[in-house]
Amino acid sequence: MKILKSHSHSPMSGLAALLALSVAAGCSGKLDSAAAGTGTNGATGPGATPMGTGGTSTGPGTIPGAGGTSTIPVTMNPPDPTIAGTTPIDVNRVPIHRLNQAEYDNTMKDLLGVTSTPANSFIADETAYGFDNIAEAFNMTDVRFEQYYNAADMLVDTVFADPTLTAKIMTCTPAGAADTACIGQIISSFGMRAWRRPITAAEVTRLTQVATDAIALGTDATGGVKQVVKTMLASLPFLYRVEMDATPNSPTAHALDPYELASRLSYLTWSSMPDDMLFGLAQNGTLVNNDVLSAQVDRMMADPKANSFVLNFAGQWLGMRKLLTHAVDAGAYPAWTQAQATQMAAALSSEGLAYFNQFLAGPAGMNEFLTTVPNAADPSRVGFMGLRGFLTLTSFPYRTAPTLRGKWVLENLLCQSIPAPPANVPKLDDPAAPTTMVQSENVRVRLEAHRQNPMCNGCHSTLDPIGMGLENYDGVGEYRTTYANGDAVDPSGQLPAQWNNAMFSSLPELATILSSDSKMTDCASKELLTYALGRGVVPSDDGYLAQIRKGWSDAGVLGMKSLMKQIVLNDTFRFRRGEGMVTQ
Repeated sequence: MKILKSHSHSPMSGLAALLALSVAAGCSGKLDSAAAGTGTNGATGPGATPMGTGGTSTGPGTIPGAGGTSTIPVTMNPPDPTIAGTTPIDVNRVPIHRLNQAEYDNTMKDLLGVTSTPANSFIADETAYGFDNIAEAFNMTDVRFEQYYNAADMLVDTVFADPTLTAKIMTCTPAGAADTACIGQIISSFGMRAWRRPITAAEVTRLTQVATDAIALGTDATGGVKQVVKTMLASLPFLYRVEMDATPNSPTAHALDPYELASRLSYLTWSSMPDDMLFGLAQNGTLVNNDVLSAQVDRMMADPKANSFVLNFAGQWLGMRKLLTHAVDAGAYPAWTQAQATQMAAALSSEGLAYFNQFLAGPAGMNEFLTTVPNAADPSRVGFMGLRGFLTLTSFPYRTAPTLRGKWVLENLLCQSIPAPPANVPKLDDPAAPTTMVQSENVRVRLEAHRQNPMCNGCHSTLDPIGMGLENYDGVGEYRTTYANGDAVDPSGQLPAQWNNAMFSSLPELATILSSDSKMTDCASKELLTYALGRGVVPSDDGYLAQIRKGWSDAGVLGMKSLMKQIVLNDTFRFRRGEGMVTQ
């Protein structure tokens, strides 16, 4: 395994502690920047070297454990290769996946029973493709590791100060350093959950030595176990989700083992570790069966812990998490006083997530995401684009921003690629003008003048019509018919050629046109696949994405849980390959 080089010293000699209990050879993930990505601006995607397997093959679901190793054949279901045209079909691979802040806190809560959230104070997670769970974007530094080490130290002290929490770890009481049988039992039981897979005999031996060394230095047997727990929670197998390639250089796809599959599923639905039922299904091998996987999606999405999926997937895709820190100028919108801003932003964010929840289990489908009326008392405010939270998020602090609103809809909801503006584009607003003056002006008139500049017209002619269709709603989403200067708001417009130059005169008409084809559902499937895999969707995924979309449509319910099932049952979720290169 290639490791990150340390250039400074943390409380445990840099990253040495993290790697001391590293997994054995065969892990093809890397901790260096070449594999982990270079952060938000440097993520390159895992599909830089397209490859494929083609055909129908089988891979083993390997179940390691004290009772021996059993292998259950898992049959691949590749899509029609002609769907992807000349692009190779490739199940691809994900680098080893560091737990992000939400996953870390949720995992500690489920593993230890603690309620604190130390990750809230960690260095902010790197993001790519719009999400903070993209493995290739993550790195590990001494400073970041020191946070993990200190958090583990604090959390374990908390647990061992509470007899009830301690008893969940201390399944027996060691008589002393010589009682390696009891110590080994504790390590195997706790370690299986902490490392989300069975612990090998060699690992038990090494960890037992950690306990006996601590006892030899003067602590009691419980203190020795406490030191083992701290060590495990600051180790690579805990901090990272590691998926093994038995032959790291092989390009041939192979099934994830059942424990790896259990982790993919639990971190997708709960942003946390597998529970006892998932571990049991992994141990007996039945989790690899399609009907069992499908049933587990139903069970897990019905659990209150599935709120983490809504918060972390929808919260990022739909921007509701960013809304919590969105600035609003109280001079332009007096209701947004400093005392009320946090509460109002939280309420709008909750409204947006509650709206998404309607499309999670059905019967409402994502084809209706832009046209469903959230409140029967206000039929003019339709779909996600009519929500106050969305309208606030896509505004400037002091006025509406039709161009920004149009760009956000096209990029986030319809997965359109919008080029960056050319350099030295003139500002629409006069920096010297008071925000109250700018907020009162007719934005349509100013944008029409702006588009007279040829360097601005190309993009603005695509972006502005959608944004102008939302101009009946001000910068905090309140309905209006006139600007503060008395001019009437005109929400009419004409969409570009990709919608046949269709005309509209209101938000309901605009939403209907934007929903007239599959762009919304196609985008939803691409975004969820990105989040589920923890990597970018690349051209070699095209055939699988088409397969997922067809299965979703054939299921007859275009809710997001139905889409999740199609992804979980797809080869891209259940299989991976090594790093070898092949041609198709």
